[in-house]
Amino acid sequence: MFKGLCRKFYALLRKEAVHENEPQRILFLLRIILLILGLYFLIIPLVFCIVGPKTEVWTGYIFAAMAVAAFYATYRLKVHTSVLVCSSLQLAWIIVFVVLYGWDCGIQHLMFEMLVLVYFAVYNSLVYKVSYTVVLFAVRFSLFLYCRVNISVFALTETATVVLQIINTIVTFVLMAVACSMFSSNVESAEKKLVLYNEQLKKQAGTDPLTGLWNRRQMIQYITEKRRKEPVMAFTIGMGDIDFFKRINDHWGHDCGDAVLVWITQHMSRELGEHAKLCRWGGEEFIFFFPDMNGDEVCLMLNTFRMKLGNDLFDWRGEWIPVTMTFGVEENDFKSNIDTLLKNVDAKLYMGKEQGRDRVIY
Repeated sequence: MFKGLCRKFYALLRKEAVHENEPQRILFLLRIILLILGLYFLIIPLVFCIVGPKTEVWTGYIFAAMAVAAFYATYRLKVHTSVLVCSSLQLAWIIVFVVLYGWDCGIQHLMFEMLVLVYFAVYNSLVYKVSYTVVLFAVRFSLFLYCRVNISVFALTETATVVLQIINTIVTFVLMAVACSMFSSNVESAEKKLVLYNEQLKKQAGTDPLTGLWNRRQMIQYITEKRRKEPVMAFTIGMGDIDFFKRINDHWGHDCGDAVLVWITQHMSRELGEHAKLCRWGGEEFIFFFPDMNGDEVCLMLNTFRMKLGNDLFDWRGEWIPVTMTFGVEENDFKSNIDTLLKNVDAKLYMGKEQGRDRVIY
């Protein structure tokens, strides 16, 4: 039963306002602040009954009722207005409290929480926020001057002053902690979303949407960075091309051609993915980057893959289609740039096409 009541109360705090597109986190924060203030307003009369003076204790009850009204108003008013209502309630309490009980009660420190609230919760111009700051400063400074010239309406004992200082300091820090934790979680959440979004954009920019492999840009960037970090690293580049791919597109359609690309990608990832970085270079061409492998090793691996591919027909809607590939292989010579290596491996691929396809040229 207690858990059920807690869930209902939490749902009440999270309930949306009647206006659309209002920031719900700020409404949630305002309601928590108003609950804390309402409890605080109810505690103050009890404190006075214990440590004195036992006069004007009804002030706390009036402000507690105002906090309840402000809490209810958060469901009816816009966030901007609700923030101003909450701030006005706190400012009125500060003025009344300082006039009645003096500067030493410490309630004026609550203005720092009000600054945090308005600067982060209200999406207004900087001029508005600076004006708000000036008003708060003017009120605080005026109260300070007032207390320097005038004595408080009710004199506090030293014990009462200390107790009020402690309570007001605790309330101020609690409210600031609640506000700051809420806003910091908002910032962290937004930052995480931004990081994830940037990662997604980066991945999309470097990924072929059909096959999920790296695209040309990502592969060149990877090889360039790899060579920069390890200029004497041995590696071999392979280039593969699907034989008679245009015939597949013309005879069975482009949907079949796309399916063949995905099917071959799955084969390559399974057979070569542990040893090489794979890339769809464009159309039906693929690039393979084999780090720490020489040309002979890569030729053996690509020939094994080529033969497995030739023995595995592609099923297109019940029709079995033979698919083969031709490969070129170029080993790093430690003096050519990446463009030269790619031109060389492309030339060897073309040589394999001229020699009859379905082979590896090194």
